[in-house]
Amino acid sequence: MNAILIKQLSYKYPKNNYYSLLDINLNIQAKCCTGIIGPNGSGKSTLISALCGLLTDFEGSISYQGMTGDLLGCVKKKVALVPQEYAFYPQLTVLQNVEYFLSLCIVDKSRWKLLINDILTQCELVSVKNQKAKKLSGGYKRRLNIAIALVKEPEVLFLDEPTVGIDPESREVIIRLLEQFKKQGKTLLFTSHMLDEVEKICDDIIVLRDGKAVMHEQGGQNNILLTVHFSTPPLNDEFVRLYEQVTENKYQMRLNSQIELSAQLQFLASIETPIVKMHYSSNSVDQLYHLTQVAE
Repeated sequence: MNAILIKQLSYKYPKNNYYSLLDINLNIQAKCCTGIIGPNGSGKSTLISALCGLLTDFEGSISYQGMTGDLLGCVKKKVALVPQEYAFYPQLTVLQNVEYFLSLCIVDKSRWKLLINDILTQCELVSVKNQKAKKLSGGYKRRLNIAIALVKEPEVLFLDEPTVGIDPESREVIIRLLEQFKKQGKTLLFTSHMLDEVEKICDDIIVLRDGKAVMHEQGGQNNILLTVHFSTPPLNDEFVRLYEQVTENKYQMRLNSQIELSAQLQFLASIETPIVKMHYSSNSVDQLYHLTQVAE
């Protein structure tokens, strides 16, 4: 089931002469974690901003499935953003920050105490709830950012590099949080330069480059990369149709299962063109990322 449908999305900042997002078409799956990766300037934060309604003068369309109303109306109801920047009041305590942002939401006050305790417990902030936010370590500040986003009880949660600049232990806490959110049925989208954490937590992966979605790798798909090297270009029409040519005599194909791999190995044995070398391996996020960087 889709949570967000994006059609021909393009956006150009007023002072730029180029598009930061260009003709993006995506279906974001509901109740899954989708990672958005790409180099600096590829459009990751701009895409998140557009999906959250922070950029309104874009071309194309964004629609939240199962929600009625315009983009901003849907975002106000059940969508929350955890930005890269710290989004709290440093002079207030952790508890005061959560209480303040909760007061801005339409939530039955009889539920406040239970909701606050649940949020602080989930984000492992109970031990520091009375500390001023400005005195927290980087890891606790990142968790407070997430805690504030949870006061809306969002169905869709955007996280823009939520683990940037923190120690490995704090990173693990946040990864555990994301895994909890998935189990709760939330739809997650997050950007990161840490490819290992993307691989660990994400069901789907979107690779951005120069404002374009150059790859959308959905969970459980194309997890085996088969590479074949020939001494001369193969003449088999079926092979040429099925395989992607990487260099003059090197070809690749992505497969979904060991059954498909076995079938391809049998097919390759029937080709008359001599095979010089052949290997296969599971696609890692790092492989997918670098494949898109050398494309074109």
